[in-house]
Amino acid sequence: MTEPGTTVDPEETRRFAAMADEWWDPEGKFRPLHAMNPVRIGWVRDRIAERFGRDPLALRPLAGLSLLDAGCGGGLVAEPLARLGAAVTAIDAEPETVAIARAHAGAAGLDIDYRCAAVEALAGERFDAVLALELVEHVPDLGAFLRAAAARLKPGGLMLFSTLNRTAASLVKAKIGAEYLLRWLPPGTHDFSRFVKPSELARVARAAGLRPAAVSGMSYAPLSGAWTLTRDLSVNYLMAATFPPAPGLVSDYGGRDAGPVEREETPPDEFGKRVDAMKVLLQDHDPRLTSDSSRRAQEDLPGPLYDGLGYYQRWLLALKANIVELGILREEEIAERLARYREKDSPDT
Repeated sequence: MTEPGTTVDPEETRRFAAMADEWWDPEGKFRPLHAMNPVRIGWVRDRIAERFGRDPLALRPLAGLSLLDAGCGGGLVAEPLARLGAAVTAIDAEPETVAIARAHAGAAGLDIDYRCAAVEALAGERFDAVLALELVEHVPDLGAFLRAAAARLKPGGLMLFSTLNRTAASLVKAKIGAEYLLRWLPPGTHDFSRFVKPSELARVARAAGLRPAAVSGMSYAPLSGAWTLTRDLSVNYLMAATFPPAPGLVSDYGGRDAGPVEREETPPDEFGKRVDAMKVLLQDHDPRLTSDSSRRAQEDLPGPLYDGLGYYQRWLLALKANIVELGILREEEIAERLARYREKDSPDT
């Protein structure tokens, strides 16, 4: 039995160590991770690019950013992110797993800082983003882990999760089906009691000083064997949470620390008038969408992204962040509605 406040479970570590030599076998015991990896990596890339104002389709969109991959395993996530330009530090509690990951990266010519360590051992180090993919369902103390992980973020940083919901569907599909019927995973790989509901993860994240900002489901299609992003959170889901910037970086009204932006300094153009109208309509629709919540979301923007946006662009991004955080709409639903609107508004239709 593990002690409270511990972020590493020795039994879990031993279980994965027994499978360490199969990390890079796409048909081996880590086959599910290989199959879902393109979807996970795409979502992670897009969220980081969005957070730091990067073009996700650029050749190396993460260049200049530092990432920590916690519970990195054999490096299935660390390697693609390094190829996307990130400076990656990857940690795992099992020495044999780290050795395999380091050797594989070396053979591929990738410079990844692999370490055998727990996240709390990196005291004093800070990263632009911290990843915990397929990890939180294995830690013995979720609160302790998230506090340690949040402490590894730079002000304005981003935390990314991929994990399993605790539902009847996940019990049948991810536990009984994957481990005992399909034999994708060795029996005992997961402890269903440690599966984490999105509401629980969001609550513990907030207690650790993080702000949940986006969530998406990830579903498997048995006939095609493909994983896709969906609205279904009942089994696998992804979540992004932001870490507030340093105090005083941005004023309460979305201006720099020299002082708030006065309304008369920013006369609205046609775009601004539409944003103002949208703010009023949304606040009438849901009283939780207050001006204060939008100001807070603007304060949460990283400096480079903040500086690259206009006054009303910041308000629009803040409104979107609030809508997602409050669970009014998911990011995918917003994108779908915008696409329908643009199609309807197109001169060709």
